[in-house]
Amino acid sequence: MSNSSSGTNAYIEEHAQGYFHTDWSAMTSHDWAGLLITVVTFVLMVIAYFYVFRPKNKDKLEQQKYMLMDEKSTNTEKK
Repeated sequence: MSNSSSGTNAYIEEHAQGYFHTDWSAMTSHDWAGLLITVVTFVLMVIAYFYVFRPKNKDKLEQQKYMLMDEKSTNTEKK
């Protein structure tokens, strides 16, 4: 049984390496820009996640909870 699963694992590993291989030298400037935007967006999302769910920021964020619906906000439009 272990011999069969060992052969299956080797087959999966061999084909997964080919599937996930990236030819970095063949990437165009659009590919690099997309990669950069994706990585930066991911990092910013992780930072936002930890900022919002950190307990010490709860009071600060709760104060801004109804900011958009507040009628007492200053009106910047010129009449």
